Amino acid sequence: MFWMSLMFVPVLGAGLISDMFKRLFDLIWQAFEWLARFIKAVFQKLIDILVAFFRTIYMLIEGIFYFLYKIGVVAVKIFAIFFELGKLIVAIFVGFAKTLASLFYVSSSSGGNGYSDMLGKLVTVATTNLQLNVIAYVLLFLIWFVWVITAMKLISSIRVGGD
Repeated sequence: MFWMSLMFVPVLGAGLISDMFKRLFDLIWQAFEWLARFIKAVFQKLIDILVAFFRTIYMLIEGIFYFLYKIGVVAVKIFAIFFELGKLIVAIFVGFAKTLASLFYVSSSSGGNGYSDMLGKLVTVATTNLQLNVIAYVLLFLIWFVWVITAMKLISSIRVGGD
């Protein structure tokens, strides 16, 4: 019996030693977990600071590029406005030049109907005796001249901003 009682002594001692090592390794494991959480928290704060910094830089660059884009859009719109104004001014002067060139217009006879011969005779009489073509050309010149001056006033008032 004594022999049997000695058999259980090492088992009791082994349980005590294993509990002690278990507690020791649990303590070491908890220390590693605490250290890992601490390192994670420190690096997470550093990463958050870096992300916030680079996000701010990114937003600033994005704003600058958007501003440059809008400047380009405005420049294209201004170019389109000046291009259309240039086309308008060219059309005015071409029309004015055509009006001046039409002062020397010579009518030609058209064929086909019976009225053209009669109208040709009427135009011949009106140009030689009544001199209506000179009056018409002078009135046409005055209309174009007044219209060109009015258009120039309108364009200059747009540029200056007055009325």
